[in-house]
Amino acid sequence: MRDRLWKQTALGIVLLLYGLTATAGDAEALVSRVAAATKTLSYDGIFIYSRDSHVDAMRIIHRANNGAETERLVSLSGPAREVIRDGTRVTCTFADDKAVMVEKRQPSDFLGLDLSEPIERVSRFYSFAIIGHDRVAGRATTMVLIQPKEPDRYGYRLWLDDSSNLLLKSTVLDRHANTLEQVMFTQIQIGDAITDERLRPELDGAGFTWYTNSTEEPPAAAARVQPLTWSVGWLPRGFEMRNFRTQHLAASKMPVKHLVYSDGLAMISVFVEELLQTEAPLQGYSSMGAVNAFSRVDTRYQITVVGEVPQPTVRQIAMSVINNQP
Repeated sequence: MRDRLWKQTALGIVLLLYGLTATAGDAEALVSRVAAATKTLSYDGIFIYSRDSHVDAMRIIHRANNGAETERLVSLSGPAREVIRDGTRVTCTFADDKAVMVEKRQPSDFLGLDLSEPIERVSRFYSFAIIGHDRVAGRATTMVLIQPKEPDRYGYRLWLDDSSNLLLKSTVLDRHANTLEQVMFTQIQIGDAITDERLRPELDGAGFTWYTNSTEEPPAAAARVQPLTWSVGWLPRGFEMRNFRTQHLAASKMPVKHLVYSDGLAMISVFVEELLQTEAPLQGYSSMGAVNAFSRVDTRYQITVVGEVPQPTVRQIAMSVINNQP
């Protein structure tokens, strides 16, 4: 009897472990396919973006054609705003500020998971599991939970379209599984031919102030070997530099050094800017949904860290930023 009980228990453990492994592998495979689907499919949909007590409605039109991507993001609530991405050129038009910002940067998706590392590397810092099935925008989806293995980053819950692998809903979760922000499609058309007319902006920017940043982002490898006058002394495990550049931002009169780090899933930006005597420096925390920022002053420089990571994480990073010049 004891031997039989032991064998049944052992078999149960083996089956449980096998089931967990298979589920994790299936979940990782699904998440890997999301990034490809976001870039290679054409779609037109309306989604809501909620964080804190704010809810915004937006429309996104994405066209994929022989490896080339064009995308238009339009606000449907609040001030009229549009973002057009055509390859590496991004144009942001803000009717309330009467401003247009144009810059060249590495392609990244407005929606979806923009994995900067293979899923095998990302899984060193996050665990993946399929947790059920649901319907979003009238379409069948599979739910995937992504949990961080360390408390210095957030978790995610994803709803992936069963037919196309597109991400139709996502929530960012704190360590207590509370939702910090959510993106959810309410309607979407996938696979339709996207005409030039649908990608043409409604706001032409006539009479607006134009800000153009023509600085090219260096490749990540080149950024790592550039002599940096500023460096980050501490980062969560797995975060590595993806880009470094000096750019001119519309909100700043001085050039800003911008360092970008990622663990393959979450992104962290470090901004260093020389202060003007006529401007009051920023100090302390600010946040919007899952995005936290911490600012401090180092002699005559403003240091700000922004990322989709917890407040203690952005603060610890900001406090570790040092000037390498004597």
